[in-house]
Amino acid sequence: MKESNCITQYFHTPSKEFLNSSIYITMTSHQHCLGGESVGPRILDTYCIAFVVSGKGYLKSNGHKLETLNPGDLFVLFPKEKHHYYADAEDPWELMWILFNGTLAGTLLQDVGLTKDSYILSNMLTHSVQRTVQTIINALGDTADTNRLCAVGHFYVLFAYLKQITEASLQHSETIRQDSCVWKAIRFIEQNYYLDIDVDMLCDHVNYSRSYLSRTFRNETSMTIPEYINKIRVQNAIHLLKDSKMQVKEISVLVGMKDSFYFSKLFKKITGETPREYRKNHGQA
Repeated sequence: MKESNCITQYFHTPSKEFLNSSIYITMTSHQHCLGGESVGPRILDTYCIAFVVSGKGYLKSNGHKLETLNPGDLFVLFPKEKHHYYADAEDPWELMWILFNGTLAGTLLQDVGLTKDSYILSNMLTHSVQRTVQTIINALGDTADTNRLCAVGHFYVLFAYLKQITEASLQHSETIRQDSCVWKAIRFIEQNYYLDIDVDMLCDHVNYSRSYLSRTFRNETSMTIPEYINKIRVQNAIHLLKDSKMQVKEISVLVGMKDSFYFSKLFKKITGETPREYRKNHGQA
């Protein structure tokens, strides 16, 4: 382990037997970069997926144009591809990294639309994604083999979340222009559902009046804004019920609803089951 004021890194050297496994993780990192801090040009032997937590930075990979990355974006560095990246001088980025490889590595990336020619996705760092990435980072820091296996398990959970986000974006993009106020509102909700979101907050974000945004949102999605917010909260609660042993009250708070009784009532209205019934029938006992 290496720690300083700006970076925490954990390393793992897998045994020879693990080099042919589906997925193995070799390094995790959480880094607060200095202004203008630069890496490369260099080439890695493994895959690297990185999430921009805050700030801004720049990436040039495999001869493509220089790309600007902002909070919520993710990018992937592919093996044997030359790359160079650096933090913005005024607003340097904070990054969370995972270096990985394995026989399924390329397939997992491709399944969420990440390739050598399309290696950046925007607005991906939801609360659930960030929490899962941090869990993976922490798990690799423990030398126990069981925790390192847990890191791999959470890595699959991470890609389940990424798949959910990309599928939702694709579904909306088929009918909603990506420069429309509705699309911007949808992306804001999907990234910040765990906050105390209301219509006024969305109006401030997209810079449209309450009446116009509410009417346009309903016309393009067939849902009111509160209905859509509740739908996204329940979708994320479903993942937590399946993938964790947290209490319903904890899950309620994590998805942005402080009143666990109201959350359970809403959950049943949308799914037909209470959270406890859903976990019993579909997730962990």
